[in-house]
Amino acid sequence: MSPDPEESIAAARAQVEQTREELGETVEALAHKADVKSRAHDKAGEVKARAESAADQLRARAEETVEQVRSKVAPKVGPVAEQMRAKAGPTAEQLRAKTGPTAVQLRARAQELPPSVLAGAAALLLVAVVVVRRRRRRGRA
Repeated sequence: MSPDPEESIAAARAQVEQTREELGETVEALAHKADVKSRAHDKAGEVKARAESAADQLRARAEETVEQVRSKVAPKVGPVAEQMRAKAGPTAEQLRAKTGPTAVQLRARAQELPPSVLAGAAALLLVAVVVVRRRRRRGRA
């Protein structure tokens, strides 16, 4: 029995169609492989995604570590901070409240003085600041 010519033609056409599809897929794969710019862009996207993921993981780990350190250190720091505040004396706001009216009065009186007196007072104030700072440094050393 010989195969039916119509069946063999249909089989041949089906085989040709399948071969065309396979060839089309192969051509697409080769075209993609030859498109260096597109592949580089795809690879860059992959690398970027991995880097972002790693950065997110590191950020999360760092936040966890910070929270752990805070929870361990906070109970110890609180009392020490209160002691330092007590020893430090008045705050800047308290000092401003005490010296505010006096500073305004001094400013008004200074405007009445001649410039030479003001220059001398500024020089004297500068010397006093330098001396105080040096004494403080020697006290720490």
